[in-house]
Amino acid sequence: MDGIHIHPHDVLDEGSETILRHLSKMKGIHYIFPQVNTIFERNPNPVGILPHNPNHDVVMGTGTFHANMNTKQISPMLYQQIDSTIERGEDPIWDFKIASQSTNYEIVPWFNILNGHFKGNLRDNAVYNIFGEKVEHWLCPNGQDVLNLWIQTIIEFIKKYKYKMIMIDRIRYPDWAGKTIDPFRMFSCFCNSCKTKMLQFEIDLTELENDIKQFIKKVQQKDYIEAVYQFKHSVMIGKWIEFRKNSISEFVQGLITSVQRFIPETTFLLDLWPPSYAWFLGQDYHQLTNVASSLKHFPYHKLGGGADVQGLIEILAKKESEYEEVFKAFLKFFEIDQSITYQTIKRKGYNIDFIIQENEKVRLLSQPGTTIYSGVQMWNINEKDFIDTIRNTRQSAADAIIYYCYGWADLSHFKMISEQMNH
Repeated sequence: MDGIHIHPHDVLDEGSETILRHLSKMKGIHYIFPQVNTIFERNPNPVGILPHNPNHDVVMGTGTFHANMNTKQISPMLYQQIDSTIERGEDPIWDFKIASQSTNYEIVPWFNILNGHFKGNLRDNAVYNIFGEKVEHWLCPNGQDVLNLWIQTIIEFIKKYKYKMIMIDRIRYPDWAGKTIDPFRMFSCFCNSCKTKMLQFEIDLTELENDIKQFIKKVQQKDYIEAVYQFKHSVMIGKWIEFRKNSISEFVQGLITSVQRFIPETTFLLDLWPPSYAWFLGQDYHQLTNVASSLKHFPYHKLGGGADVQGLIEILAKKESEYEEVFKAFLKFFEIDQSITYQTIKRKGYNIDFIIQENEKVRLLSQPGTTIYSGVQMWNINEKDFIDTIRNTRQSAADAIIYYCYGWADLSHFKMISEQMNH
């Protein structure tokens, strides 16, 4: 029982009936995930155009809320900015709900949780990096109003739109990518709430900050392998990594259990990073699958596993002669088993066995019985590679596929999916 994502601009520009007509060409699709709130992302990302959108070649996500709800009234202290299309009377979530009622699809609204255009008390809820700088558009899982914001918003959403399953995404700390590449985003959060909780976690803040700054210094000195070694062997950094995992897991557990207390029949599907990266972003598969028995991750091998590998390497290395050395350290840092050069990943991405490797890790790290959906990219990929990706995913430890995404994909890919179902 596979699935596919759709964005608000798909509904607004193409119309729900057109989307459903195109999706009817795909065999095996059971779930459709309409995005409720956008992130700051180019659609499609990072390059290309929307191949079948009649109104736009490119759509820029603005981190806004695309359901017809008064977010400020629901959560006055902290809330997400309503999109201007909602203010003009549009409601893509409701439109798609009505259009899909006569189909057999299960509609699962897709929420981005900790990343977006938020308003209200940002001072006490934002993410701060190790240098005390606010990380734009990110909320901290330990922020004083963040959990309440999402408990109340999701409860009111379910009451209005009557959906029983919710996908939650962006349940993590920032990576290095965004509107710009900023490696310092990764070294967060050091807000007052996190600092207080870290002390309870027996983390010596002075020692932790010194160890992280020493790692940054080693990278700046181009001593990359030694930087990785010191990072991996720092006791305080190890505790900090576990603290971040605990913070995300406790936030997700608090959100799910609180929503289910009010609306018991609600279930949740987690959207996570591939395991090789997830640990560094605060995602602990073992803990998270204690509270949600279904997850999707995205081992997009053509795109560096979903991470902007090229962006990070080229901002750290500064010149081409250093690219290979930095990339070697990158693979070592994330313990990625790929025998390739940087020039290869720039041209082709990771080898296709990355899909197999990551899905095996997901299966090993998750609770027994977890339903695992492996993300498959539908854009920036030719027909042969797309078919090979589907076949390798089917042969992996995953249970099914979730395709990303409808609006970015050539319509010919829909037919290929059906052809693969017949093999």
